[in-house]
Order: sequence, then C-alpha cells, then structure tokens
Amino acid sequence: MKPEAQSILARDQAFAGLAAVGIVAGQWWIMTDLQIRGHWMLSTAAIVMLAAVVVIYLVRGRQWRLQRGIELGLAGLLILGDILNLLALARQAFFLDRPEGAIELLFTGAVLWVMNVLVFGLFYWLLDAGGPNLRATGLGRERDFVFPQQTDAENTPANWYPGFGDYLYLGFTGATSFGPTDAMPYTRRAKAAMAVEGALALITLGVIIARAISLVSD
Repeated sequence: MKPEAQSILARDQAFAGLAAVGIVAGQWWIMTDLQIRGHWMLSTAAIVMLAAVVVIYLVRGRQWRLQRGIELGLAGLLILGDILNLLALARQAFFLDRPEGAIELLFTGAVLWVMNVLVFGLFYWLLDAGGPNLRATGLGRERDFVFPQQTDAENTPANWYPGFGDYLYLGFTGATSFGPTDAMPYTRRAKAAMAVEGALALITLGVIIARAISLVSD
C-alpha cells in the first residue's frame, strides 16, 4: 500500500470510529428517552464489537477479513438499532394516550434522522468493493457504488478513490432525496441498502414530523 493511500485509510478509519461511537451514544440516548426495554443489551453488544475492531487493528494488523466481518456485523446491529428506535418513536407518537410534546418529538426525530445518515454512511463505506482496506490497496472487488469521479478521468486526480466523507455524503443524499443523487448503486445489495435507508428516512421525516406538527395545531 502506498504511503499516501495508507495515510488516507488511517484518517478514514479514525473518522469512521468516531462516527460509530457517536451512533452508539445517540442510539443509547434515544432508547433511554423512549424507554425501550433491554436497550442496554444492544448498546453493550455494539461497544464490545467496536472494541474488538480496535483490538484487532492494533494487535493483529492486517487481519482484514476478521476485522471486516466484525465491522459489517456492527453496522448491521446499528441499522437494527435505528429500526427499533423508529418503531418506538412511532409508537410514542401515535399509540400512547399521552405522547410526547411536539418539540420533544421533533428533537428525537431529528436525532434519529442524523443517526440514520451516519449509520448508512458507515455501512456504505464498509460495503463498497470489499471494504476500505481493499480499496486502498487497489485490490477492490466489484464496485457496489460508482462515483462521478470514477467515470470522469479527465477531471479527476490520478489514483482517486472514495473516502469516508464521500460515503457519508452518499448517506446524506439518500436520507434527503430518498434515492441516489451522487454515486449510483450498481449491485443488488447496494440498491437494497439504499432502499432501506430511504424508507427509514421517509418514515422519520414524513410521518413522525407530520405527527409533531399536528400536535402543535391541536
């Protein structure tokens, strides 16, 4: 691996780690606020998996397959946490006799939407072309996403490859437009992931916020 690519990978891994910590903390706060029973189990499992990734990275070096397996498992667990939080928030908004006030619902919904962006940005970064390690070495497999820079060599720096920020932006556009606007999904699993993200974002922004607005008008 070239030194430049190695430094970019290390930077991306640091940002991804911070994002994962933020997601775990945000999901724990939402679950606590919505009083989801047993939420500590999901948060504990996520922390253990995150710690395992750090240990493998620091101690075992190039164990990419083991690290990638745990990372994808962690991303799946965080996506599950997002789904559970959304179901609990919908229940709080529509099915309880005394739902939270409009401001509380809006704030919780906004935090959940941000978690959705971070979770799927992280997942896309881990998923594409066999993961960040293979992309950095130029040994990436079939692309799950194709960015504009990968089809426009004339206006793209040599040896360009997408970093964590590119996938985070992809997660943001997927949560705001409910479809691809930057990179295009090329594999079925990438399309499925974007469909799940769009559905979660649509429910969060459309249904939950609409309910909060109706509470204001009551």
